[in-house]
Amino acid sequence: MYVRASAVAAALLLLTACAAPRPQAPADGDGGPADTSTITIEGDVSNPVNQTAIQAIADLERYWTAQFPELYDEEYTPIAGGYFAVDPSSAGPAPPCAEDVSEVGGNAYYCSTKDVVAWDAEGLLPELQSKFGDFVIPVVMAHEWGHAVQARSNFTARTVTRELQADCFAGAWARHAQDDNVFDVNAADLDTALAGVLELRDTPGTSKIDPNAHGSGFDRVSAFQDGYDNGVTRCKDYRDDEPMVFELPFSTYEDAASGGDAPYGSVINGVPYDIEDYWTHVYPEVTGGKPWPPLHNIEPFDPDDPPSCGGQSADGYALFYCIPEDYVAWDNVVAMPEVYRQGGDYAVATLLATQWGLAALTRLGDQSDEKTSTLRGDCLAGAYTASVILHNRPDTSSFSISPGDLDEGITALLVFRGDGDVERQGAGWARVKAFREGVINGVDPCLEYRV
Repeated sequence: MYVRASAVAAALLLLTACAAPRPQAPADGDGGPADTSTITIEGDVSNPVNQTAIQAIADLERYWTAQFPELYDEEYTPIAGGYFAVDPSSAGPAPPCAEDVSEVGGNAYYCSTKDVVAWDAEGLLPELQSKFGDFVIPVVMAHEWGHAVQARSNFTARTVTRELQADCFAGAWARHAQDDNVFDVNAADLDTALAGVLELRDTPGTSKIDPNAHGSGFDRVSAFQDGYDNGVTRCKDYRDDEPMVFELPFSTYEDAASGGDAPYGSVINGVPYDIEDYWTHVYPEVTGGKPWPPLHNIEPFDPDDPPSCGGQSADGYALFYCIPEDYVAWDNVVAMPEVYRQGGDYAVATLLATQWGLAALTRLGDQSDEKTSTLRGDCLAGAYTASVILHNRPDTSSFSISPGDLDEGITALLVFRGDGDVERQGAGWARVKAFREGVINGVDPCLEYRV
């Protein structure tokens, strides 16, 4: 089931109503769009979001007809109960598994008792499309087909595990859709689709054992990328706590009341020193005992009066590590306060940590190209984040992660990009993948990280 973060608590649907006629499965093919003529939906076929949904449905049925026997050693049976494109504000009948048409508002779901897929074609899909592009609609459909696959394979697990496996299946299908030209998908499309997955995360503070839990943004994006990178065989192996779920509860009432966000000034004044403390501990471990040389300086600046680096003005840069003069600088008037406003405190912290990662790579003599060094710096920012999560510097650091901080971190890497950043640094989804590697596995793999 796909639900908005704000609608998680109201996402359970009553399972009622009757089944629709069974459609025929699309014929298998060798790539390119599947035949949509066999797909009939209940709803407005002329609606552009429904047309995109139909194209996705045709290929999803074709895809799983081929993949399911390979995974589960039995034939795939197409969706039998029908496909329902719902306008929640209409006076029409409710689709199966809903008592009232309004229940579908802001939602898309697969219902196993009636073997149907339904979606809000009036609000949810058009809004997601306007914010995150066309490909987010097929991704939503692919997630629901993941649940259909679970019903056919008799998969049982916690709700959050089922949701993450469905995200993984969606990622595997997305890779197929890109590689086989089912949809015209480029790196930017993947970035925006992943941003859509982030939008559909749990409310921060949700427990992983909550019966309504769908996963944090970090969990959901990780699962999607797992499927994209490793295919459906990896997704089949999902079990409770495998992969690890990073849903974190609020530790104090005060933290919950603030939404987990520290004031901007506290972030800017405290995080650089905590990152320095982190590298003071870690650098000797990766260099055989050499001490960490502290950065020469940090320079928050006004974009109307940018600093120079190596004799050249940094005009136009919002955040950078200056190699020749060994300092980290950021726009402290416009850009970073806006990152804080839109992304939260840990979005700022993550972006700062990436620059200390570049400083560490410079000290280690890294000679990789700009895209590779960017990814390694992102990975090292993830390793720093893991240290904060684990509280493994208790004598020197009082920093801690709040629920939602991991989501803020990957949002920063995925969304807050300047003109030309994709060409210079690589796609946002690749940066998120690198960050996740550091969070899960620490510093060592970051030093050799490649796409």
